[in-house]
Amino acid sequence: MTLGEDKFDFDFDRAESTRAAMRAAAVAGQPDDIAAALRQPGIPDELLARPFQVVTCLSELRGAGTGRVRVPEELADPVLAGDVDVDDPERCLLLYVRVLLHGSCSLQEDLLNRVRLGQLWPGLVDDLPAAVAGVWQQRFAELAER
Repeated sequence: MTLGEDKFDFDFDRAESTRAAMRAAAVAGQPDDIAAALRQPGIPDELLARPFQVVTCLSELRGAGTGRVRVPEELADPVLAGDVDVDDPERCLLLYVRVLLHGSCSLQEDLLNRVRLGQLWPGLVDDLPAAVAGVWQQRFAELAER
């Protein structure tokens, strides 16, 4: 394609092969349930570029159930930075979405609270990609029951 042309000539075959390579890289080394979720049709490219993690046991979640928590630098941005009051449902929901999408298992253990996660789960399901929510619900029946 040259500048000034009225028509674009997209190489969809090349784009699809690139996406297939991203998918293959994303699932490599992942637990079976996460790999299966990343193979689903329509998975957001964001999840292929940066696959999510999920703790293996909810009892490992030792985050604060009340009060303020510090947002780690690797999860912070202009919308979510500094401290978050987990007693504020909207801010806590935003924090939990961010941790579930981008937090390592270690960060999930440090920042998420088991009871608070259960309370927020109905809203989290609406805000998370289906693949992420699905793996959490597969691993933890108590979340699926909410």
